Amino acid sequence: MIEITAISKHFGSAPAVDNVSLTVPQGQLTVLIGTSGSGKSTTLKMINRLIEPDSGAILLAGEDIRRQPPEILRRRIGYAIQSVGLFPH
Repeated sequence: MIEITAISKHFGSAPAVDNVSLTVPQGQLTVLIGTSGSGKSTTLKMINRLIEPDSGAILLAGEDIRRQPPEILRRRIGYAIQSVGLFPH
């Protein structure tokens, strides 16, 4: 299970993600949908620690993701990015 509680991320004075909370049960396929600039990619990058949230908490299987090395965390999480990150085939 992934539990996101009140995460926020600002770049300068601009909020990219503001006070987002979400629970994804174990084994459930979940999709983030929104317009360009709505914070989807930033949220995913915070879940796998490519960037750190300014506030809030993210738990994976009940454990705070900040308590494990990012490379170990990333071996447990997969996600598909859109367009430019996909192979042409």
